[in-house]
Amino acid sequence: MTSIFRLSWDETSLSSKIQLFFKSRGREKPKIHSSDPILQAEGCSALSSTYYSIAGTGASQLKASLKPIWLAPPWVALWFFSWFPLTLWCYWRMLPLSNRVVKIIGYERMTSAQCDIRQSILRRRGRLAEAKKCIEAALKKTAEIHTIGLLLIALSHINFKQNNLEDANKHLYQAEGAAQEAEKQDPRQAARIYRHCSSLVDKLVGYKGGKESKRFMNKAISLAETAGANDQLLKS
Repeated sequence: MTSIFRLSWDETSLSSKIQLFFKSRGREKPKIHSSDPILQAEGCSALSSTYYSIAGTGASQLKASLKPIWLAPPWVALWFFSWFPLTLWCYWRMLPLSNRVVKIIGYERMTSAQCDIRQSILRRRGRLAEAKKCIEAALKKTAEIHTIGLLLIALSHINFKQNNLEDANKHLYQAEGAAQEAEKQDPRQAARIYRHCSSLVDKLVGYKGGKESKRFMNKAISLAETAGANDQLLKS
């Protein structure tokens, strides 16, 4: 049986994500229905993370179906008949589950990893002010270096959207430093940080030709290929 970890990181097919969907629900539902609020929060956060990941993979599959553009119509039609229902379900259910975590235990009792999951979902849904509050709460907690990196690049993205370019630049390069530290510990997560840096850096520092963006993306792809993180390669 393929593990949830492998289904999440190493597989990109629709069948693998359907397996991930049902396996995750089967594992987390008992926690969600527990009388222990910490277990309830763990279950809701983990399942919201799975939904976020699947929705992201579905969106990446749609993007991939647009290349080459002259072959796009049949592939996009196929995507709507295959990926769309699962992607839509996960997109709409991830935020209510994340909201339950806050309602059950609040930001004070959430772990930094749970806060990272939540801020990612909030940003995906355009709720930047609340995401920033979540990140600021998370950065006060003990966290693994890759989590710190993900939080910092998210904060950079929010500051960019709010036209606070000085802080956006500062947090981006702090995130790069965290990614460098995380490479040996967890290359899959380091690849995620570099991928997010790539999408933002040239907008901040004004490099022509995407010089810095390519540098970050090449790093992300190299790490993901080495780790066999095919889901990250699809999203790159």
